Parts: sequence; structure tokens; C-alpha cells
Amino acid sequence: MPSPIDTEAVCPLITPTPPNPSTLTSTQRPAYKPRSSDPSALSYSFTVPGDPLSAGVVRTTIRTVLRAHGLSAFEEPTLSISGELVACATRFAPGQDLYHSLRWCDGALRIVNWDAHHAHSDPHQAAHCTACRKRTLLLLAAVVHECRGTWGISKPGPADEGTRVWARLPLPGA
Repeated sequence: MPSPIDTEAVCPLITPTPPNPSTLTSTQRPAYKPRSSDPSALSYSFTVPGDPLSAGVVRTTIRTVLRAHGLSAFEEPTLSISGELVACATRFAPGQDLYHSLRWCDGALRIVNWDAHHAHSDPHQAAHCTACRKRTLLLLAAVVHECRGTWGISKPGPADEGTRVWARLPLPGA
């Protein structure tokens, strides 16, 4: 009979599982504190399933991150943009993982969403697909324009797979 794993020998940072699993809900864990509330420390990436319900998960996560870093001025446009990015990606890559990234870079907030929808070898199909994606992202385009930001769809290279859509929002009032 195999012996139970001694978690202390594996890693001192592993929280031992209580003998009674029902106490897991009452286990107190320290509240999350970012490295710094300074916006320049903002750098988050996560993966969600390619499901329409993931838009809510992404918005909730981003709201928490922006507030933790003192960037609540970005909250409304960023939540709209992120929701639109995820909704669009679930249309083009349903059921596949979506990678979402939020970074502070050169005085602006950069939001990136990657999905597994590959590039088309036929230029006409590629143009049709890009046009369809742009039509799907009209609300995103309007929000980004209103915030004096930029957005785009990165063209995958020959060795790349998937599609990356990004938006860049400058600091309000800058």
C-alpha cells in the first residue's frame, strides 16, 4: 500500500489539506495584495474556456485587477472591451481556450485576447474572415475610439497559429 505523500517534504509552501474536507470553506487565507498598486506593476494573463460565460469571468477578474492597481478610471471601457473580445473569440474558436492579457505599457493599458482561429491560406477567405471579425467588434471599436485609443487584429505569421486582437487605452486626460 503506498504511503501518503508528505507535503512538507515536497514544498514548504503547500497548504496541507485538512483531515475534514468540510472545513475547506472556512479555511482563512490571506487577502490578495498586488506587488504594488502602481500601474506599472500591472501584468496579468489568464486562460478561459471558449464559452460565452467566460466573458463574465474575464470582466470580474479585470475589475478586481484594475481596482487593485488604482486604475478604476479604466474600468468601464476595459470591461466593455474585454467582454467584446471574449464574445467575438467564442464565435471564431468555440470550445477552445482563449488567452487574455492585461498589461500597463508606456502610460497605457494594453488588453490582448488570443484565440485558436488559424489564418486562412486563401487570401479571399482571410479577407472575409477579418471583415467578419471587424463587424463583430464594432462596439469595441466605438469604445476604443471614444477613449482615444487604438486597436487591431494581428496577422499571424506562417509559423503562428491563432488570432490576436488587441486594444490600447491611454491614461484618461493624457
